[in-house]
Amino acid sequence: MAPTPLQPTDLLHYLPQHRVLICKECHYAIQPSAVSRHLKELHRIYRSNRREFLKFAGELDLADPKDVALPGPNEDPVHFLTTTSGLACEASGCDHLCATVKRMKMHWAAEHTAVVAYDSQWRQVELQTFFRGNQLRYFIVSRSSEALTQAEEHSEVNSEAINNGMGIPNPSAQCNTLLTTAEDLRLLQHFQTSTCLEIGYNETSRQVWHIDVPELAAKHPFLKHGILACSALHLAFLQPAERQQYQLIAAHHQNMALPEFRIKIENPNTDNALALLAFTQLLLIHCFAADQHDDDLLLVKGKDDLGFPLWLKVIRGSCQIFQKVWPNIECVPFKALLIGGVERGLQDRVLEKSVHDERLRSLMGMMKSSIAKTAAVYQTSPLPSALFILVRAYATAEAAQARGSYSLWVAVNTWPVQVGEDFLLLLKEREPTALVLLAYYCLLFKPLERNWYTNGYSRRLLSRIHNQLDEEWRPWLQWPIEEIGLPNESH
Repeated sequence: MAPTPLQPTDLLHYLPQHRVLICKECHYAIQPSAVSRHLKELHRIYRSNRREFLKFAGELDLADPKDVALPGPNEDPVHFLTTTSGLACEASGCDHLCATVKRMKMHWAAEHTAVVAYDSQWRQVELQTFFRGNQLRYFIVSRSSEALTQAEEHSEVNSEAINNGMGIPNPSAQCNTLLTTAEDLRLLQHFQTSTCLEIGYNETSRQVWHIDVPELAAKHPFLKHGILACSALHLAFLQPAERQQYQLIAAHHQNMALPEFRIKIENPNTDNALALLAFTQLLLIHCFAADQHDDDLLLVKGKDDLGFPLWLKVIRGSCQIFQKVWPNIECVPFKALLIGGVERGLQDRVLEKSVHDERLRSLMGMMKSSIAKTAAVYQTSPLPSALFILVRAYATAEAAQARGSYSLWVAVNTWPVQVGEDFLLLLKEREPTALVLLAYYCLLFKPLERNWYTNGYSRRLLSRIHNQLDEEWRPWLQWPIEEIGLPNESH
């Protein structure tokens, strides 16, 4: 049997938030102008086999090295990049980073000549860089032994597969027994080496998606199909030329998963609760990822479609559905999937001095003065309650971001899941004030823009809301439009 051809995503990993293409085997980003040379000289991929790689890279939005936005200080290490111990200059206003004491002393001699350099004038840090050579630019990452171990494991497994000529690592052994085609096998491998890194919000949750969820799928076919559908949608994003093909594959697996899922969700138990929880989150990602290629958007679908998305129905009832099996979820690693939106304590936390508090209070005043324009009476209207929940959602989002646990699961749990049915009915009816609240909710997606499945979502949703409002209501959207940066031609 001939070995499976090496695919572009087996060797290359694209980070849309930084617009860089990382070589998984070499552990650094490839300069856009050097992709062909890198593949030929370092990986011995010659012309006929190299075309597919160059086509893949050519369809990506790759930044010039000098224009690449570096991660913020002390974020988790970037997967597939080498992490090295280094030094950060402690001089006031100086952000110089380097790898050795010798280079740091040279920096002090050149830049801080009036001060003698001592060890106390720099500190040890963990560094990464996207590029090497004359484009080397270090950035500081948090020290996480778990993160480094996992990244190294991914790299070692991937390198071993490439060296064996297979181009793909072995998937979870248990889940592998359920795979019936070579395409299914490849989708699972892509999920475990790439997709899982993109959907987890920290190293613990990524580990759950990488190991625990695929192993759980061995017992629950609906979860297996959910994994394969999510992987296919990720590949549709990464490979625009084959987008339609992967979308069809994703739709096939989702259609295979949903009937069994609908039956199981009616009666969760200790045996299937974790699988249902994992699939619910994959369903959420699937809905948002598929929405990128659909004219229908969250809660503001076409006028003839008065239904709500399946994910909203499922997640709105999740707290009740899972209540009797909650202890089984909270005492296992799967709790990492829930942190933020449904974690006890954080959900009800309100920060009195939220950075958005003044804007939201202004919105309250505008609502009170304009409520007469609607059929509802202010005291009995669902709008004030929905606004209060939105204030709390902003506070919860800020708290989750501060602790590094903000995710799509948090964003949807803090508002659309919490508002009452009567408010959702107002959205169905295109009630202007309800649409304005939804526009303000768009801002909670701004921190998620770097995710492949929510990329551009807040702008598209805000633009749709703007177009559905009459001219007299559009000034209410000024702040969300400015915050999100909606182009003038979009509204």
